[in-house]
Amino acid sequence: MRISLPVTVLMAPTGVQLTQALAKELSGLSHLVILCGHYEGVDERIRHALVDRAISIGDYVLTGGELPAMVLIDCVVRLIPGVLGHEDATAEES
Repeated sequence: MRISLPVTVLMAPTGVQLTQALAKELSGLSHLVILCGHYEGVDERIRHALVDRAISIGDYVLTGGELPAMVLIDCVVRLIPGVLGHEDATAEES
């Protein structure tokens, strides 16, 4: 059995912007941990010690990372085979 380490993502306005290509990349991971700061964010020591990458959902600031995390989850999970029930469900999208 192959054990892979989780990739830890921090939701942050300074991170790389979430795109469909990034969502596709993340959907192929076996483990994803999402960290969400609230109001003032997270301590930089946490960011440097635990975070593999920071992701932003847009060029604006919210009070916390919970809503961006939900956007990321929805965007990524729907790309995992079998989640939507039909394998061609994501083949043609607007």
